[in-house]
Amino acid sequence: MSRPVVSVIGMRMRAVLAAVALLGTGCSAAGAERPFNPADGVASTAAGSSARPQALSTPGVQNVEVAPGMTVSIESPAGLDSAQQAMVKAFTDGYVESWKAVVTQGKDTAYLAGVEDQAGREAYTWVSGFVNRQESATGLAKVYAVRVASVTGDGAEVNACVDESGVRVTEVDDGRPIASQPPWTRQPASVYMQVAAVRKGDDGVWRVKAYMHASYPHERAKECRR
Repeated sequence: MSRPVVSVIGMRMRAVLAAVALLGTGCSAAGAERPFNPADGVASTAAGSSARPQALSTPGVQNVEVAPGMTVSIESPAGLDSAQQAMVKAFTDGYVESWKAVVTQGKDTAYLAGVEDQAGREAYTWVSGFVNRQESATGLAKVYAVRVASVTGDGAEVNACVDESGVRVTEVDDGRPIASQPPWTRQPASVYMQVAAVRKGDDGVWRVKAYMHASYPHERAKECRR
């Protein structure tokens, strides 16, 4: 079983971001071309944003227990302002909540509140795959090197590295690991670059509109190898 995401990024994600920005503001998507600059740790902000000083995020690691035996480790980036933190939270919350849906066999549907359009369809399909096969999961999933790559109006691109080599797919009935673990639990496929297009809704909430990822040997995936 693999995550239902596209294994290429770049121009295709920029096109998605353009659509997200146009849906949100009707503005040009030129900002989606701006690369993230790791030197200052802060991505470009949308035009017209407040110039007042804001509290910046500090680095740290948060271990979220999805269920007994299943944990997601999130390495928080430094230097994000409050708006960028909300963008990142939309992605990380969605990732954690999708695992909660898996371990509850679809009973926990909180993940659906944070996704829309393509991202919503793919997240539902991914969770449904576990439910239909009567499978769950245990172990440790890691999210790190999170950054806001670009911001255009009410649309943004969030990048993150994901390592699922510590995850094991289990049988729902007895909790034992299945005999043949899927390829995405083994390196190099278990470590990949996740890209999320997020959009701020009229209610002020950021939600994921589209997912894409780069898996090894894609150059972007190589950035995630430690």
